[in-house]
Amino acid sequence: MSSSRKSALAGAVAGLLLAGIGAWYASNHKIHATATPMAAAPAPVAMPAAKANVSRDQAVEKLMALPELKRLADAIEKRSGGERHGALLETDPAPRDVNGSPYYQLIFVENGDDMAQAVASFLVSHVNGDILVEDDISGELMSLDQWRKGLKD
Repeated sequence: MSSSRKSALAGAVAGLLLAGIGAWYASNHKIHATATPMAAAPAPVAMPAAKANVSRDQAVEKLMALPELKRLADAIEKRSGGERHGALLETDPAPRDVNGSPYYQLIFVENGDDMAQAVASFLVSHVNGDILVEDDISGELMSLDQWRKGLKD
């Protein structure tokens, strides 16, 4: 990951952490998340304004319902004695264009008082809620099933 990408990610995480984690955590105390560092990705493309069928909140709920993220969040909380939690942050409020379709850009992080460590990067379709996962090394997008297969390997 490039230095500028790390700096951008750190700045985004820090700003969003202060603005969003408190409210999200208060309303979803039992559900937590973690994330891996993101690889360089194409810049978001400005999309014409269109009504999303899937809201940002629904995209977050869909991700937090994944059994893999639930297990990871529980493991983080147990391992840290409740001092760290899993969380989802939006890495960019602008939708990312993937094959002409807008996607929410979210990252799962391990959140503590002194840090937020990225664990996995996700894209959720505005149109139908499909989930893509960004490979943290290559930046390539993969389906949820491909990501799950990689977790088992």
